[in-house]
Amino acid sequence: CSLGALAAQRRRRVYLAVTTRAALADGTNDEGEDLNEPLRVRLEDVSDVKLYGNEFSPPFQKIATMLRYYGVPFENVKGRHPTSDYKKIPVLELNGRQVNDSHIIVKNLAEVLTGSALTTEQIEWERRITFEFQPSIEVELFSDGGDFAKVAGFDDWRSVLLGLVSPLIGLLVGQTFRSRYGDFAAPPEWGKNFLDACNGQPFFHGDAPGIVDLSLFGTYASIARKDCRCTAAFLNGSGLGPWHERMLSAVASGHSGDPK
Repeated sequence: CSLGALAAQRRRRVYLAVTTRAALADGTNDEGEDLNEPLRVRLEDVSDVKLYGNEFSPPFQKIATMLRYYGVPFENVKGRHPTSDYKKIPVLELNGRQVNDSHIIVKNLAEVLTGSALTTEQIEWERRITFEFQPSIEVELFSDGGDFAKVAGFDDWRSVLLGLVSPLIGLLVGQTFRSRYGDFAAPPEWGKNFLDACNGQPFFHGDAPGIVDLSLFGTYASIARKDCRCTAAFLNGSGLGPWHERMLSAVASGHSGDPK
């Protein structure tokens, strides 16, 4: 069996995993498990929103980016959910429901925010952002001691130490991610494919950003704000720089018009 075939099998296993409908002991979904019941909440009726996670976690940030863009107030709770059987981040609570796993959160939150479920193509791109781009950009981040130190907030002897050990960390992280998700392209090459999928439009969704645009932007935005080399290389090498500038402006202004 070729390496490409093995990678495809791993990606298919990940994709199939998110179609199952099991639950943890507390009744919430485990990682990769979809909800037993859709949220069935309209944007205007959303309330009591809490997002559990870490400020510099890419999955946390992409959910936060979506909520801010669509004008949904939420409480940022640092760390894991204190009483849940789900022990990872992020976790979203809204209207008395708990949703775990960023990919599952996006799939279910999209319909709440936009009024429409994601299309098959949009779900596939969200999957690719989660299981290809995110691990790819994180490998680049952990491999660069200077970037790693910026994100961690180190400007003392620890930044020097990270400079020494970061290549090994990046190698180990890359091996772990590839064993879990299969192979993935370097961020610039991945970004070129995304740019092609935009079909010459300002955004993936057309004249205004939608869920897929927000998911990609939110995944790396907190790293980019730290002036990291890995995000600069991604944007410059992929040709997504102009798209990034449009996203900065759109996210700052917030949503208006057709939410789809």
